[in-house]
Amino acid sequence: MMQKPPKMEDQVIIKKNIGCDLEAMPEGVHDFKDIHELKRSTPKENKILMAISYPDTRLKKELESLKKSGYKVSLIIWERSWPFLLDDDVEVKSLKLDVPVGHVKTLFYFPVWWGFLLFWLLIMKWDVLHAVNFDTYFFSIIVAKIKRKPVVYDIFDFYGDVMEGFLRPLISNMDNFTMKFADVIIIADDSRIYQIGQNIKNKIITINNAPEESLFRKNRKNKEDNEFKIFLGGKITGQRCTDLIISAIKDMENVQLIIKGYCGEKNYINKLSSLTNGMKNVSMDLNGVLYDEIIQNTLDADLTLALYDPDIPNNVYASPNKLFEAMASGIPIIVNENTSMANIVQKENCGVVIPYGDKKSLIEAISCLKDNEGLRKRLGDNGRKAYENKYNWKIMENRLNSIYHQVLKG
Repeated sequence: MMQKPPKMEDQVIIKKNIGCDLEAMPEGVHDFKDIHELKRSTPKENKILMAISYPDTRLKKELESLKKSGYKVSLIIWERSWPFLLDDDVEVKSLKLDVPVGHVKTLFYFPVWWGFLLFWLLIMKWDVLHAVNFDTYFFSIIVAKIKRKPVVYDIFDFYGDVMEGFLRPLISNMDNFTMKFADVIIIADDSRIYQIGQNIKNKIITINNAPEESLFRKNRKNKEDNEFKIFLGGKITGQRCTDLIISAIKDMENVQLIIKGYCGEKNYINKLSSLTNGMKNVSMDLNGVLYDEIIQNTLDADLTLALYDPDIPNNVYASPNKLFEAMASGIPIIVNENTSMANIVQKENCGVVIPYGDKKSLIEAISCLKDNEGLRKRLGDNGRKAYENKYNWKIMENRLNSIYHQVLKG
């Protein structure tokens, strides 16, 4: 049976008895000794090849951090759905076949991706392979063993818990078996050790989805009106309650909802378009936007939300970018209970936790934050402090460099 992530304290409660009944997290997830103190290797001649089946901000941050440390970094990517810009000095082998990320019909295109991936894995020269998610890692580990090169397995999402029916145990078991051959496994949140199994925890290190501080150095613009701004950014799907949020703010005065991201579900796009038809207080762009625009809109907002359906096992362990973007921006966030992100919000006292899909609780939470500027500031300040002390990208960058120091050291 799948275990749940740990319980944390000090949540902000809008409604009585909102919260999680979760178990304690075992210690020892980070098993690299003195991880922040390790001296970096001299990496100038070391070539790192990264591979991923969709554009992702986390991958871009890792790539740029490794470049900054002096590594020669190349990338194999399935470029689809939303914009992904890299500097010209990165060698990129890109499969430009635009099909939606996460859509069931995408499965029929994966043989094309795997053929493309295998070809360049065999042709290109590299010292370490950094493979993201099982759809890339499975073939990566085969080629790495043939070439006798190390592999860093970066799990953004545990694919077994994304699948349905017979595919769930099949993919989970294959993933759990093959990940034992990785030299290092990276996870995005400590709680994911429950998800992937504790028997290999000596290889696991956590790198949170923290944004870079340089993106937040601009001062927030002075507001020219009294409107309360709510921002939703990133991937927009039916599992993330965007329609419920629109419905919740429909009759609220002086509230503006800004939605900027990407949605690959045509039926859901039609639903959102129908809901927002005639609503002057909603601005929506679902065609995909650059990450800098996501950050600027977060900085300009008073509130953001991250509502993930906990009935989907992978969502229980989700630790999304938007949580740490809210922290870095100094604004509160509303999340739902029974998720690892709710544990962080409770621990850092930087937002509000509500039941998933509960419109009444959602309206109460938004109204409370809208009407209480002091509460918003307190929660935002708590998040900003936690970001600076625990979750900033510099800390994560040091962990990443320490991983490569260990892997290349052998």
